[in-house]
Amino acid sequence: MAVIKIIFNADYLLNKVINLLSSKEDFTVDNDIIALLDVSKIPRMIDGNTIVIHNKLGIFFVKRTTKQLMNEFHKFNRFGFSLSKALTKYFNWKQNIPMVFGYSCYMPMTGGSRNCTDWIALHWIDSVDQYTNIAEFVTDKGLVIQMRFPRGNLRQRVHDVCYMSSHQVSVIDMVVSRANMKMIPPKYIGMLGQYQICNCLFHDDIPLSWDVTSDRLEGLRKYILNELTRGEIEPDALTEMYEQKIYRLKKLY
Repeated sequence: MAVIKIIFNADYLLNKVINLLSSKEDFTVDNDIIALLDVSKIPRMIDGNTIVIHNKLGIFFVKRTTKQLMNEFHKFNRFGFSLSKALTKYFNWKQNIPMVFGYSCYMPMTGGSRNCTDWIALHWIDSVDQYTNIAEFVTDKGLVIQMRFPRGNLRQRVHDVCYMSSHQVSVIDMVVSRANMKMIPPKYIGMLGQYQICNCLFHDDIPLSWDVTSDRLEGLRKYILNELTRGEIEPDALTEMYEQKIYRLKKLY
């Protein structure tokens, strides 16, 4: 007997199971989000802008847009897009900026952070496939999710996001080791584990020594200072003042 493959995408959820979808307006973002489907511009019978596929709560919709939900991650992990923006600037990536914080990786399907789009959590994904302008993801539990993917190479995009995770994890691991602690990864890290061994130029650049890690942390500090002083009167003088204050915080008085 043939097994019927059910594909979860916006059209299927809105047309076939819409009566089973509930609203969770009290929902707060966390790392158990598997996917966010943008339905803000799709004619629908529900009063919502996003369908959430969640590892523990199932499938439901909220009035907030995917952009609003992703922007709320700064409340959950306190870093939001900061680390990702610093790395994408370092490697001159100008669009499709993901939200990567260690083993938590959320990849947008299109555009930058200014627009609403679908998002997928690579740490819950076991395999990916691309069919022209459609991206298909299979979770560790066998759930098949399809999203619009109008342009680009999906596997390359996934690779780049996984690289950012490996980069951050390496830095964080060396930082916590300096505090006589050990970082223990979660049991399942999805696609992130598939790209831990890679011989590309990006992965060759992952910091593996404290000297390189210190340089990357210094780059993050400079990035933050640059963003704080951008557009201000006499930004160089303001930057120097911040530098002096930071230097004093590092030492005993």
